[in-house]
Amino acid sequence: MTDRLQTAPEVAALLGIELDTVYRYARSGRLRGLKIGKLWRFSAADVDAFIHSHRVGGHAERAPSMRTMNDLLAHACRPGNPGRILCSGSVTTYEQFNRYVERLAAGLSTAGVGRGQRVLVVLPNCVEFVAACFAAWRVGAIVVPEYSGIRPANLRHVLTDAQPAAAIIDYGIATQLEKLPDALAGLRAVFIKDQTFALTGREGIAVESLDAVLSDERRGRPPAATGAVQPEDAAWLSYTSGSTGRPKGVVHTHDSLIASLEFTRDHADITAADLMVIPLPLNHGLAFRQIFAYMLTHGSIALAADIYQGLKLLREVRPTAMVLVPAAANIAMDAFAPLLREADEHLRYVEIGSAAIAPERVARLEELLPTTRILLPYGLTEARVGFLERGAQGLYNRIVTLSPGLELRVVDAAGAEAASGQTGEILLRGRGLMRGYWGDSNESYDSLLADGFRTGDLGLVSPNRGIELLGRLDDVYKVGGRKVHPAEIEIALGRHAGVAEAAVGALPDPRGIFETQLHAFVVARKGVALTEDELLAHCRRFLEAYKLPARIHFRTSLPKSAVGKVLRQELLVERPAV
Repeated sequence: MTDRLQTAPEVAALLGIELDTVYRYARSGRLRGLKIGKLWRFSAADVDAFIHSHRVGGHAERAPSMRTMNDLLAHACRPGNPGRILCSGSVTTYEQFNRYVERLAAGLSTAGVGRGQRVLVVLPNCVEFVAACFAAWRVGAIVVPEYSGIRPANLRHVLTDAQPAAAIIDYGIATQLEKLPDALAGLRAVFIKDQTFALTGREGIAVESLDAVLSDERRGRPPAATGAVQPEDAAWLSYTSGSTGRPKGVVHTHDSLIASLEFTRDHADITAADLMVIPLPLNHGLAFRQIFAYMLTHGSIALAADIYQGLKLLREVRPTAMVLVPAAANIAMDAFAPLLREADEHLRYVEIGSAAIAPERVARLEELLPTTRILLPYGLTEARVGFLERGAQGLYNRIVTLSPGLELRVVDAAGAEAASGQTGEILLRGRGLMRGYWGDSNESYDSLLADGFRTGDLGLVSPNRGIELLGRLDDVYKVGGRKVHPAEIEIALGRHAGVAEAAVGALPDPRGIFETQLHAFVVARKGVALTEDELLAHCRRFLEAYKLPARIHFRTSLPKSAVGKVLRQELLVERPAV
């Protein structure tokens, strides 16, 4: 008589692991089983084989200890690595990728670019972006990544602040450089994707075709950087979006990058069998960490130009993972629901970061992807911190699964620990945290190590000593002497079925009664007609009276950064009619 097939809950109880973990192992092939429709069944032999594989160390391969990003490249490009980089219909093996890195690194070295100098990388999502990063690290340089749609004013700021010795860019950015001759001090070499030209009046800058360099087989192995690259050396100089002020250059070391990559790998349980689709700009930390975390485990990466190409790849390459921002997730849920239902057959997890997402939206995604793990990270440009779960108020704002070696505390203005029920500023200290801001003194770095980094994020200490994320300190408004967090109002508005997006800002109260007046900016779902009275009545179900917007303005869209973060200040540049 044949043994009865066991259900996933029965196997989870037998092995002492979470049910979601059983599903992840089954979809990745680490736990053999039989899928009948959407249900998994397992034989005793399947379970015994899984237990044996864990006893003999046959589970997911882990990379050896890494010290620098150059160690990561050597590991990723080992012979036999099954991983691939997919982009624009082409497939690049890591063996071929390594040759690209060597040729470009040789070009940088020939141009005199070396240890501690900056290399600006502004490219669309492509293999060349990733190769440019490793080429800079090979010669001991610091990567300065930027979005290919960067605004001219921000590009000028980055150029004058970072003073790169080389730029690896596309044609559109090259034409912008033509208009910024006073911001190119120190620039020695420019590598342009797809075509090249001479920069007018800048004879001292060597200009080459990036494509020609990468395909030139005569270029040999670059000389090693002067002195071995150390874990504490600066590796990554990333500028904040500037949504809360002038963009600041955040410096990460090789060690802090490796810490964040290992955390990403371990929390998502990434293996060589995984393939992730990345439709976000590669300069953004959310996408960046995924790329290199997959290289740690010899996983594969599919680069997409935008969310629409990313969704097309869902069907074409059947990935096991995808990374999104809330705006892209909303597009997928509202316009491509059947595709998501289909993708649940092969997706292990979807990570959604960069901004808060309403609980109703998470519930909708879980409905479309019932067996896919939904990860909601919490992090900043300055550090990858942890992941979020549903908190006491039903919002996904409770911080869990902290990055190993990173300490998180909630402190008051004097730096004292906040007690249960109190709010304060979230402070970080430990491995994985940035080295500091570009241009800071050594004393500032020493202070960061000793005292920690005040994130500007508000946290509430719950009775069980958990921490709930409330929003930004600089986003807190005062109405009648009481503090209001705009994110709370935005989430309340987002709970209305007819609201696609919402943002809240504050302007001076023209009546002089309160300090500020709250203004909400709302984008309605397609085909839905909303009124101000209807939304105010809806908000009263979730908010106290003093948190209600004084005015609600309807827009066809909201201004956003490259990764979908709403730029509230731009909404308030022109004072709305009161």
